[in-house]
Amino acid sequence: MRYRAVLLLVLVFSSTLLGECSLGLEQTRFRLTETYLLENRGDESISLSEMDRAVSLFQNNSWQTVRILEANPPVKRLLNDSDGNLYAVLAAPESLEGKTNLTITVVYEIASTSYGTPELRRDAAQDFSQINSSLVSEYCVSSGTWLTGNSKIREKASELAGNSTKVLTMVEALVRWIRSNVNYSSAELPRYPNETLAGRSGDCDDQSILLITMCRILGIPAYLQIGCVLRKDIKADESVWGGHVRIHEDGVGWHGWSMVYVPPWGWLPVDLTYVTGMSGLIPEIEHAGVLEDYIVLQQDVSEYDYVGESRGSREEVINSSLYISLDESMVQLPGLTPPVPWIVVIPVLLGSLVVFVFLYSRRVWVRREPFYF
Repeated sequence: MRYRAVLLLVLVFSSTLLGECSLGLEQTRFRLTETYLLENRGDESISLSEMDRAVSLFQNNSWQTVRILEANPPVKRLLNDSDGNLYAVLAAPESLEGKTNLTITVVYEIASTSYGTPELRRDAAQDFSQINSSLVSEYCVSSGTWLTGNSKIREKASELAGNSTKVLTMVEALVRWIRSNVNYSSAELPRYPNETLAGRSGDCDDQSILLITMCRILGIPAYLQIGCVLRKDIKADESVWGGHVRIHEDGVGWHGWSMVYVPPWGWLPVDLTYVTGMSGLIPEIEHAGVLEDYIVLQQDVSEYDYVGESRGSREEVINSSLYISLDESMVQLPGLTPPVPWIVVIPVLLGSLVVFVFLYSRRVWVRREPFYF
């Protein structure tokens, strides 16, 4: 859990570092290196659970392939979290003794391709009857971060939806309101949707969480995705969590966006803070940052309490003798890499996850926004 929190922090800081985005190449290869230094500056040992000793693996799909080139320590086995994200449990000690440290290094090779969304047309939009009930049961529930029972969020969502029955029209109304009324601002920790609504401010994942919660209230399936942004102009060197966590970024940032089910098009990305163009019906969908080859999907967040676990991880870290340093760097590689079959990718990915393992908050990551989006 502590590992996720550290990654979340990175997400927070990176969001403030990105300026205008440039379009990526059609196909691009990157080498991503992550090094974690875990220091126990106290006299008592710090126990490391299996999930503390696990690292998150990037997803492999039709537009991106990620494999591990180097990992130290090695991977013992794989496991899935409550949202189906793949993790690698490392051959690391089950405790960090007093006055000792542990270094974890993982090198990934990433091959990514830009892709697009279908053309959105109002006359093609469909209503709720075209959404499978199983999707509603899974992606419209109130769990952890998604406060669908909050009266103020429910009131605002209903007001914005009005009398419309078309899912696309309702999503567009939610997007327009959030873009016009919620200012971008970063913090050390993610916000619950009621906090973002009340304060009218939040970064990429905060705004996405508010949108997802409103969608779920209206019966529109939605969940959060997290990924890394690989751009040479991203630089960061931050100390956070009372000095317990230091983050250095060189060409690497982290970002969060929504996935929303809109019939007849199906699952579509909705990016409220990183849009690469303004043409089309809903630019936040048709020009969402994740469509570019330099943004690489890492994990889905639906059941996991992204906000609560992150806050708990911070408290656990700052009240301990654990100090964490994270160094991430990216190099763009020449040429193309053919797709790597899962049987090859999985073992490779295992090693790379090593990097995230001891940063406690597995999914929430301390990286919360060293990058911006």
